[in-house]
Amino acid sequence: MAQPALAQAAHPVQGAPTILTASEIIHEIGHASPSRALRRRSAARAWLGAGMLGGLVCWRAVADHFALSRQTDEYVSATVNQWASRNEIINHAVYIASQTDFVTGALMVALLYYCWFNSNSMEARARLLLGFGAVLISAVTSRLLQISLPLRLRPMHTVESGFNPLPGIDPTLASNWGSFPSDHAALFFALAAVVWRQSRWLGLLATASALFGVLPRVYLGLHYLSDVVAGAALGMGLVFMLERFGPRALAEQGVAWVQRRTGLAYGIAFLMSFEVATLFEDIRQAGRGVPAVLKQFGL
Repeated sequence: MAQPALAQAAHPVQGAPTILTASEIIHEIGHASPSRALRRRSAARAWLGAGMLGGLVCWRAVADHFALSRQTDEYVSATVNQWASRNEIINHAVYIASQTDFVTGALMVALLYYCWFNSNSMEARARLLLGFGAVLISAVTSRLLQISLPLRLRPMHTVESGFNPLPGIDPTLASNWGSFPSDHAALFFALAAVVWRQSRWLGLLATASALFGVLPRVYLGLHYLSDVVAGAALGMGLVFMLERFGPRALAEQGVAWVQRRTGLAYGIAFLMSFEVATLFEDIRQAGRGVPAVLKQFGL
């Protein structure tokens, strides 16, 4: 009776599931891992190459952008400036509204948290992680572009723009940075795009919040229209690209890590979302002091 059983074990029935031994499993893993690692390295190189090429194309295109859009930008700025109030209290209220995080960054971060906890789907949460990563990248990219691209003065600092200073608004406001592209628009519309991908109704609310965050800056002469449009396109484009072509497997591993280390994960998430909600204001403040510190050391 034992011989047929041994023969069946040696020659499994066709169609029956194959049971691998531990050594065979280790052998399969050892052969699969290098292939997976190679694909990841190839994807990383492809993203790096695309990023460098895109950066060069963007730099070259935007370098000529200022001359191409100047007429339209100056017309819009002058028209808005004509409508602007000559009342100091109203202008100061508009400025305060533009700095209110509660109805812009904080609201959209709250919507992100709602989308996260409203679904236990691995796919939906992985997409949220990729989208949030794109938000961080858009914030850094917009600031790097402001530094590296040819300096574009803000409407309130440019005589040719036809923008008259508004009563009650400090004329030296934001004079240390260029205006193109708008980092506010990049961050806010990236957040809105992430929420939109999860829920159309919540996305409409997030879009209204993003508009509330950037339109007062056009009113105040802190940005041209094309600054806002370019920033919004940058933020939304990065979200759609990263969610579509980003490292989905890595995002799923991130979701699994959140489930394993819940306390640590949500503590880190709170700190990062706080910075996003406040547009990295404390980091900005620290960064503004770096030139003065370097000057003290003669650098």
